[in-house]
Amino acid sequence: MAKSLSFVRPPVHSVVLSVLLQPLSKLRTLDLAPLRVEWRHQYPELQELTPLPSWGPQEQESVQFVQSGLSWPMPMCVFATESGDRNIRLQHDRFIFSWHFAPDGPEYPGFDALKAELSEKFERFSKLSHESVGEIPEVKRVSIEYVNNLLDLAADEAMAGVLTGWKAKSVFPFAKPDYSGFRVHYCEYEDNSGIGVLVGVDSAVGESVEGEVPDSSNLSLSAEADIDAEADVWGALDNAHEVVTSVFKKVTSESMRQEWGERE
Repeated sequence: MAKSLSFVRPPVHSVVLSVLLQPLSKLRTLDLAPLRVEWRHQYPELQELTPLPSWGPQEQESVQFVQSGLSWPMPMCVFATESGDRNIRLQHDRFIFSWHFAPDGPEYPGFDALKAELSEKFERFSKLSHESVGEIPEVKRVSIEYVNNLLDLAADEAMAGVLTGWKAKSVFPFAKPDYSGFRVHYCEYEDNSGIGVLVGVDSAVGESVEGEVPDSSNLSLSAEADIDAEADVWGALDNAHEVVTSVFKKVTSESMRQEWGERE
């Protein structure tokens, strides 16, 4: 993770870095054609998907009938590597860079490397938007999400551990649950009032070994920060990452971190 927290065998399963924008009203898919040419070698796979609903307050209903003659909404454009370990998703109100663990892919490159690529690609997107339609993307929020895979640990055990500081185990008066999960949200993190935090635990599907599926769970951590006109966007993302790192140390045990090879 950050320089202050790194592991020989990090449990990271995926990382999503998001930059949320004031909607670019004039931007259209064809305006992004130069990106297809420039990124084709690194991100050869391209998809156009139904756009995500606006992340901000809705001025009108999000579900409407599309009538003849109305402007077609810009789709979400997805640029992906051939292995699928990285992708860039963008539409008129967001720019998202993701890394996903692939069994045959490279190891987790670390937050700094992912942020550097996000910054580079977003700068090119911003320049192209300005050149094409005269709109400079205005960043309104940044967020970061980590999903960590806890091998050999069922979600109910992970939930009990997180909620008790790893001092108690899960006890059910009936059969072991097929699925367990929870979400805990803080609008303001205790050590940084400008950042919201979400912690989640869910059952995960493991790989089958001789017909048996081993216990496994996912520990999700995310943080987001709103951006004002004078804020440092990448500094805000760094702060969100520091918060995620702090929360990670609070919701995992020392023995778990030792097993992952925590570096001092």
